[in-house]
Amino acid sequence: MVGFDDIKNKASEALKNEEQTDQGLDAAANFADEKTGGQHSEHIDKGRDFLDGKLGEN
Repeated sequence: MVGFDDIKNKASEALKNEEQTDQGLDAAANFADEKTGGQHSEHIDKGRDFLDGKLGEN
C-alpha cells in the first residue's frame, strides 16, 4: 500500500521537473480550449502562464 508521504514526495518531485509541468499545463489548457470552442483562449492562456509562474517558484 502506498502511503501519503510517498504520494507527496512523488508529487513534489514532479513539480520540480519543468518539462513535465509544462506538458501537463499545455495539455490542460488545450483541453479547456477545446471544450470552450476557443471562445476563452486568451483567459485560458493567461491562467496557464500564471500557474506556470507559480510552479516555477518551488
